[in-house]
Amino acid sequence: MMGLFLRRRLRVGVALLVLLSLNAGADSKPETVVSSPVVELAGNRLIRVKAGSLLEQKFSITSVQKQRITTPLLVVTGAVVARLPVGSAPKEDRWQFNSIELSGVYADWQRAQAEKNFNAKRLEKIRELTAAQYNSQKLAVDRLRKLVATGTEAIRDLTAAEATLMEVQLGGQKDVYEAETALTVSSRSRAALERKLLQEGVDPVLLESSSPGVSLIMADVPELRISLVAVGQACAARFYGLPDQVFAGKVRSLAPTLSAERHTLRVFFELNDAADQFKPGMYAEIGLGTDPRDAILVPTDGVLHSGNSDYVLIGAQEGLWRITEVSVGESIDDRIEILKGVREGERIIGNGAILLKPMLVQSLQNEEAETKRPLSGAKL
Repeated sequence: MMGLFLRRRLRVGVALLVLLSLNAGADSKPETVVSSPVVELAGNRLIRVKAGSLLEQKFSITSVQKQRITTPLLVVTGAVVARLPVGSAPKEDRWQFNSIELSGVYADWQRAQAEKNFNAKRLEKIRELTAAQYNSQKLAVDRLRKLVATGTEAIRDLTAAEATLMEVQLGGQKDVYEAETALTVSSRSRAALERKLLQEGVDPVLLESSSPGVSLIMADVPELRISLVAVGQACAARFYGLPDQVFAGKVRSLAPTLSAERHTLRVFFELNDAADQFKPGMYAEIGLGTDPRDAILVPTDGVLHSGNSDYVLIGAQEGLWRITEVSVGESIDDRIEILKGVREGERIIGNGAILLKPMLVQSLQNEEAETKRPLSGAKL
């Protein structure tokens, strides 16, 4: 990073020296000749370059065209977090994970699921038993009421039966409440373990739905790039241990939240592992967004970085270049994909754009100073 920083500073310094020498050459003419500067700011985010000047001759002008490509929108590093080999043992016993901690969380999650299922069935049976006991006692009370009305049974027998009915009702409500509480606790425990699985790097939904012979891959996408990722998106993986092969897949799910520490979004997808090539823990370079698309590619040298943004210089009219902020994708050889900010058919400066970076920086600084300037007549 330090080397890249120094190279950028050197390129800007060279550009500044070139501009100074060109302007100095223009100013060296006799005083009687009025000459315009070779380069100057001509307005808000506008740079004027003197037509026919040596500076203009150093530019490589490119007309933007779209091109059909399948290269990734975004390249990140991923890893195999889980693998489900083919076998005859129960599916939940065949999962292999990249760490002992993740394997332990998965086992706890399985137990929590079993407890949840047990408590759900138990609650159902308790409700059935409570209803049956209540209905049975209620029938006995109704029968005694009829007998008391005809004088064949004593009133005290009816009173005792009614008290028993209330006891059955209250006892049943207590049993149902306890069973509901147990189910709620087990459900919350399972949900907490699901969140822990996500934190450890695996989507529990995929653990339930994946077929034998697949591996689950996890990759972290920076927060600034999450808009480029979507479920169902095609991707390609090249493993460091298998450098001569490229494996195709699709994004299966996205984590519901971002990592608080790294400000990244976890992306999960499956790869077919029928040949038994992947091992939990293997690292890979993941290209996300390999679906065919029409893309705008421009020379990498035509994109200038300043602050936290990227810019290109688009032709406004003869001798005028407009400073335009763009959103960039991945580099492809000596070109880079422009995701937003440039339209097909526009002219931009490719090679040589770095010579105008000092003017670009000055224009942005002037704009920033203008926005911070207090309004006329405002009290300070």
